[in-house]
Amino acid sequence: MTGPTGDAHYDAGLREFRHAPGTVMIHLALSDLPDWRAGAELRDYAYVTIAPTLDAMAKTYQQPMAGLLPEEPMIVVGQPSAIDPSRAPEGKHTLWLQVRMVPAEIAGDAAGQIDARDWEAALAPFCERALDIVERHAPGLRGKILGMRCVSPRDLEADNPNLVGGDQVCGSHHLSQNAIFRPVRGHADGTTPLDGLYHTGAAVWPGASTGAGPGTLLGKMLG
Repeated sequence: MTGPTGDAHYDAGLREFRHAPGTVMIHLALSDLPDWRAGAELRDYAYVTIAPTLDAMAKTYQQPMAGLLPEEPMIVVGQPSAIDPSRAPEGKHTLWLQVRMVPAEIAGDAAGQIDARDWEAALAPFCERALDIVERHAPGLRGKILGMRCVSPRDLEADNPNLVGGDQVCGSHHLSQNAIFRPVRGHADGTTPLDGLYHTGAAVWPGASTGAGPGTLLGKMLG
């Protein structure tokens, strides 16, 4: 079976495209920014990542890959109002927590504490786990929370079907799906089998967390 141009390799690659594990988002309204144990200067940063060791990062990936809620998830903390005060009312702040990684389908809990096997029931206790982790690094955070909204991987996918299973990085970044293989071999430059149709974004090399990298490379190629 081939695509519109008879490119069987392209179609085979699409069938093999693998998504990354999902994400839980926690949005907070705060009376003040966190007081980071590591140093007051962190209050001025746009992002603070909580991932103590490489072993912890490996575990927080492997557990969701096995369908388990991670016992110690990696957390990216965004402090938008630290950079742009207009993102919150005067004297107040906003914070978002990107809790990575999590399974789209829950088979169990690596910590053995959450019995729920669906996100509707598991979201609240899992978010409490994430807040406990941040609290250890920023004591007193809970006392500053004015409002909170938790978003499951299923919620993310419902809002944007491209976020399959809550995958916010547009596909696994394993070596077999990176560089010249992102999204498939022969199309890492953003070209597609359809003349004049181009693909850009995190699913194309150089992938997620690269700002405007994919679009910049595509623009240079077309330029």
